[in-house]
Amino acid sequence: MTSVSNPGFKENSRMKRFAQRLPFLALALAFLAQTQPAAPPATPPARTSLAVYPIKPAGVSADLTTGMTALLTARLTPSPRLKVIEEAMLKTVMERQGLNASDACDDTSCQVDIGKLVKAQKMVTGTLSKIGSKYFLSTNLVDIQTGASEFSTEDKCSCSEDQLEDLVSVSVAKIRNHFGEQLPIPALPQAAVVPLPNAPSPASAQTRAVQEPPPSPGQEYRLPGKKGGPMVYVSDFNFYIDKYEVTNQDYEECISTRTCRASQKTEGFTDPRQPVVGVTQDDARTFCQWASKRLPTAGEWGQAKSGKITNMRHPWGNQAPDCKLVNFRDCEVGKTLPVGSKPDGVSPCGALDLSGNVWEWLEEPNWFAGGSWHTKDKYLSIAGSRMGWAGMVNLSTEIGFRCAADR
Repeated sequence: MTSVSNPGFKENSRMKRFAQRLPFLALALAFLAQTQPAAPPATPPARTSLAVYPIKPAGVSADLTTGMTALLTARLTPSPRLKVIEEAMLKTVMERQGLNASDACDDTSCQVDIGKLVKAQKMVTGTLSKIGSKYFLSTNLVDIQTGASEFSTEDKCSCSEDQLEDLVSVSVAKIRNHFGEQLPIPALPQAAVVPLPNAPSPASAQTRAVQEPPPSPGQEYRLPGKKGGPMVYVSDFNFYIDKYEVTNQDYEECISTRTCRASQKTEGFTDPRQPVVGVTQDDARTFCQWASKRLPTAGEWGQAKSGKITNMRHPWGNQAPDCKLVNFRDCEVGKTLPVGSKPDGVSPCGALDLSGNVWEWLEEPNWFAGGSWHTKDKYLSIAGSRMGWAGMVNLSTEIGFRCAADR
């Protein structure tokens, strides 16, 4: 008998056998999955240990800075990139060292030592000051291992004490962003403008602003309500800076009001037109506040020195220093010269003696810039910290200052 092939029957038989094997295949796959080693969990990035040094008050209540220090610490603590040292631990260590939150440990080297004791890698220091209706919060990030400033910022607002929290928020965002976060920078409040009786209308004020040209670079300005020497306008960055270093004559006027304390006098450095020397950073800050001005930040000093030209080494350009341009060690004068004695060394904005004559105190804690009459040429026109340059700088006769002001 001839057999008849049935393709459909064979196909059905294969499908039945495959279906019968499916449970065994599933069990085998499950067993293999269990025996495979699990992938190791991702290692979280190492966090930087950070201490917040008590913010220093400069002409403001210490209660304000105490609260701002606590707020700064609290706002930095949630950062996934930072391991913030508890404020109580820092205070305990300071007390053991016989220090307090005032200016007993205002030197960078002292603050670095405190940072080492609490096992911090970085230290945030800060200063809160007030000029007129404006508050200024300067913060500085110091590397504990090297003692060098790694990052600094200054923020200001025309605000009330109740709004100082906003200043802290801006500083916190900038510090955390420095460590790789991407936080938005909050907007700072500005004081409301209250029209005075018989004041011009907003429309006429706007017309007047259009008619009056903006300040010109190099032109001298005696700004209303501000004492001390003339100022020049840094047009690229919209602020004023003293044309000259503060002189002995200017400083004596502040002393006469019993606002400033006497400078350290040294023979050969007391001429009325010579820059005042023998003053601390606090002395300089006090004078600028008395004059209704403020100390310039490191960034502003650099902007006054070279404007927008980022590769310009000296105020006059990249020409090597010589005694026609600047008073420095090679000139062998052995002291400061009257301010403005080197007009050929003028900066783009019209400021004189930004290089040489005296180092100039800046707003950042223990920072100064520019070089002095005793400075070698390779160190002129730069900024450095007291810790970094203490071996080179005689504080009694080599450091003075100039002031800045907002437009």
